[in-house]
Amino acid sequence: MRQVYIIHGWTYSLDKWAKFCEALGARAIEPILLKVPGLTEPSNQVWDIEGYVNWLDSKLKDAQQPIVVGHSNGGRIALSFVQKFPNQLSQLILIDSAGIAHNEKRSATKLKSLKFIAKAGKPIAKVPGAKKVFYKVIGARDYYEAPENMKQTMRNMLAADQKISLNAIKLPVTIIWGRDDTLTPLSDGQKMHKSIAGSSFHIIDEARHAPFYTHPEEVANIIQKALDS
Repeated sequence: MRQVYIIHGWTYSLDKWAKFCEALGARAIEPILLKVPGLTEPSNQVWDIEGYVNWLDSKLKDAQQPIVVGHSNGGRIALSFVQKFPNQLSQLILIDSAGIAHNEKRSATKLKSLKFIAKAGKPIAKVPGAKKVFYKVIGARDYYEAPENMKQTMRNMLAADQKISLNAIKLPVTIIWGRDDTLTPLSDGQKMHKSIAGSSFHIIDEARHAPFYTHPEEVANIIQKALDS
């Protein structure tokens, strides 16, 4: 049975991956769902991209030419890993991946915004439930839910995008994207596909940021075909 190592995105639960992992198993593909430190694996430290790349290297050290599936922030980690270790993976599969470097001014603004909204939310913190609603409305729910070490980690992850060179990636890459994704928009996926020579690009209609959850069979079929090619 073929194996794929899955790096999930910014989440504190693996529940949404269950049906997708079952779909892979039904296709004779064994999913190895990694627990990411600070998210699904407890960690009190502040992480940067180098730390996550070294963590992934330790998880893959006994695998022979492994295949990695990276979703969202997991895709960012996988892309950074490939940049440091260009010959270690046999294939890379990206699902609504982070890692697109927007212009420095925009990135800097977003980083400053995360710091600002943390302060802006303090005056309403005494109102039950108000702070959670505030963060949800401004599109920073992940930041709100993160402990302090992971708030800094999130800022480190955003900054890491500037160092990813998509043009330098030479291994087979399959890119899967939800058409209605508002977190990592379809335009990011299109740019990624254009930048990575030889990559294949698959759009999942009526899917948002987690097509593996809402369309597990369709995503599993794409991965099966990628592994068979």
